[in-house]
Amino acid sequence: MARQHTVEIADHRQVTPRLRWLALHAPDLAQDVRPGHSLLVWCNDPGDPYRLLRRPLFVAAARHELGQIALLYAPDEPGLAWLARRIPGDSLNVIGLCGRALPFADRQHNLLLIGAGAGLAALIFAACAAPPHTIVTLIAIAGDQEGLPPPFLLPSAVEYETIVSADLTTAVAGALQPATGPSPLAWADAVVAALPRAALATLVQVIRAVRLRHLPGFAHALIGAPPGCGFGACGVCAIQLSSGVRLPCVEGPWFDVREVRGS
Repeated sequence: MARQHTVEIADHRQVTPRLRWLALHAPDLAQDVRPGHSLLVWCNDPGDPYRLLRRPLFVAAARHELGQIALLYAPDEPGLAWLARRIPGDSLNVIGLCGRALPFADRQHNLLLIGAGAGLAALIFAACAAPPHTIVTLIAIAGDQEGLPPPFLLPSAVEYETIVSADLTTAVAGALQPATGPSPLAWADAVVAALPRAALATLVQVIRAVRLRHLPGFAHALIGAPPGCGFGACGVCAIQLSSGVRLPCVEGPWFDVREVRGS
């Protein structure tokens, strides 16, 4: 169960003009963290009217031997801009580990990851933590080059493809159903997507067009949640899925795409 922690900043640096890498010394969290987990970070800016709303950030890496975990984020709002000013040695108040880890199967040999925005951090962790026998392809999409995670964050064995496009749904369709050559969905054993809802609908449409069979567990998607309590008590993040009302903060944020209404 998620609980409150005080962690120390071990490293904090800019990795692109827009993205920052924040390493935290958190031995207890580093021991238990898995790809797909997130932290709720208290951004204690006195001038921020949303100061009490913790910011959810996905874990992007873990170094168990050092007792560290890392976050990748863009300081694009006042709370995260405050976080961007913190330096090594500063302490942060966080709640974690939040949500469920990504459901991986040992039999996976070809893993396709596709995402945009904040969820890319979770996909980077998934790519780094994949079993040695798994071939991993990560497709990252952003509106400009500065929003794309740099390749050095990934193992050299990961096939890393980037797309710069202002139209996310078109980019997803083009990446998964190219005009020439086979679709990556044709060879993938499993798909993990971190995409906004509109682009997620495009993903589902392409899966149906490319795959003869779309079995449960083949594709999982991130269902984003607004800042909230992180414990399922406030109900702010409640969503309606085919299986009923679900709380992404404790029952997600990863769901089988077949559960998403309209898919």
